[in-house]
Amino acid sequence: MFKKLGILALVLTALVGGTLAAPNFEFRIGELPKASALDVKARDLGLICPGPLFKAGGVNGNVLGEFSPVGNATYSYSFNPQHGAALKTADSNFTVDDLTGQEVQGSALLNANQIQVAAGATLNGLAATNCQLPGNEAWLIGGSTTVGREALLILKNPTAVDATVNLEIFSEGGSVDAPGLNGIAVVAGKTTVVPLSGIIPNTKTFVTHVSARGGAIAAWIQQRTVRGLTAGGLDYISPAPVASKSVVVPGIFIRGAKEAQKLIAANANYGDVKPIVRVFVPGSNSTTVTAQIFGATSKTYGTVVRATVNGAATTDLEIPGLDDGNYVAVISADSPVYASVRLPRSTAAKAPDFAWLNAAEEFTGARKITAPSVGISKLCVYNIETGAIDVSVVAPGATYSFGGGAKLAANLIVDVDGTVAALEVLDQKYAGGKVEVNVR
Repeated sequence: MFKKLGILALVLTALVGGTLAAPNFEFRIGELPKASALDVKARDLGLICPGPLFKAGGVNGNVLGEFSPVGNATYSYSFNPQHGAALKTADSNFTVDDLTGQEVQGSALLNANQIQVAAGATLNGLAATNCQLPGNEAWLIGGSTTVGREALLILKNPTAVDATVNLEIFSEGGSVDAPGLNGIAVVAGKTTVVPLSGIIPNTKTFVTHVSARGGAIAAWIQQRTVRGLTAGGLDYISPAPVASKSVVVPGIFIRGAKEAQKLIAANANYGDVKPIVRVFVPGSNSTTVTAQIFGATSKTYGTVVRATVNGAATTDLEIPGLDDGNYVAVISADSPVYASVRLPRSTAAKAPDFAWLNAAEEFTGARKITAPSVGISKLCVYNIETGAIDVSVVAPGATYSFGGGAKLAANLIVDVDGTVAALEVLDQKYAGGKVEVNVR
């Protein structure tokens, strides 16, 4: 017995000594199996819409901290399966049921958007947005919480897993440190509305970075304006594409420029019925930003705006002197930036409206977008290169399609009785493919 214990002690001593002092060595029992390549089916494509607009104070407007959906949103979509997939719709969500996994995801398979016209005392204008692929991160470039301006952050969790959301907000002075930015709960299958005025009150210029843990979420800012007792403008701010040194914002359709000048001259509270470019620099170093505004014809003269923007800060650049016409903004910078354009719309017959235009995703090849069935829809397509563009333009409620080998940037501008909103040309999809797996 003592002999066996002595041998065991010697073995343990040798192992410990070898670990600490001797050259490295390894034990192997049998051969390592080769990695197996497995085909992984992409998750079924699902696009999430915010649903009806939210009204602060509940339906009657007198309950503090309550936000109730009001009115009805109108949904436009196109679904074109090639391998027998079905489409399920529920709670303003669109989900492809693809049992075979053979469908090619993207806008050709499914694209969807929503619009809603509001004409009330507190909500007045046209709000439109693309239904979006839920994820774990979003940058929202736009918004204001100054007097008479309300920004509601809408967080929607379509998954079966609770999500925890953290926010980063960057104003003109840089990163904002405020209570309420972290640990926002978004329960599985539910929607959480966060009034940003409670976090960043009286802030004119900012961007919002949303990051989620747990379930994937969709995010928008519902922005509205009220001047005195009159509601004057409404829109959604949607997630922006990735930051870049060169971005394009198509669809700056100026209407009512002279009417806007009259409103501003009569009342300073109408100072935001003019177009601006909002720029955010995500890095720590300042960068020089140049925004070139090009007209669509020789009779629409644009302008050039140039400024230095601090790192981790947001800046609004006014676009002066634009007469009525169609324009596109081409923005270049020394380092990657996010950018959007606030597009006002003024008429003599009603209160002004506005839209927030994201920088467009640049793309080549085929994409599709479905126009709303109400109002007037116009595509603004910018040809980044010199190749031919093939665009099929159809009636409202049908689908616009793009083709050709040129690199494009495009936004769809919607006008309903003098109110304005914008939709993006997206190609949303989940990735599948091959995954190597080691079985031990």
